[in-house]
Amino acid sequence: MKFIGSLIILFACISPIWAQTNAPIPVDGTDCSNLFFKALSEEDANSLGSLLSNDFNAVGFNGRIIDGESLRQGIAQGYMNIESGQLSGTRTRTYGDVAIVSGQWNVRAKIENNNFQGEVAYMTVCVRSGGKWKVTAAQLTPIQ
Repeated sequence: MKFIGSLIILFACISPIWAQTNAPIPVDGTDCSNLFFKALSEEDANSLGSLLSNDFNAVGFNGRIIDGESLRQGIAQGYMNIESGQLSGTRTRTYGDVAIVSGQWNVRAKIENNNFQGEVAYMTVCVRSGGKWKVTAAQLTPIQ
């Protein structure tokens, strides 16, 4: 009986770890960038956190630089709500373990109580390190 009780306690402790590892694993730089935008659109802070490198930074719509943890927290706390988003014109240039992905993102979002709707030119830099693709930088520029 003690053995079964021990197994139940062990499973209860391990199951949150398994739940956290369900984040998608990118197969290449394009997939990494697409999963980044998917995590933003779905407001999935856990998947976003698994995709960002430790030194990630992004240049946002207003030219401000934001680090990865601040972006993840902003998504988790609802400061950034993506109502809809569609990528188009994606182009990837791969240089060994670095992929530069660019294109357009037609997005409708609310960022810190400011509404935005329109086309955004984007560029992400994805790097393969330790066999895993991570987004290390992003630039989002509204198209006039």
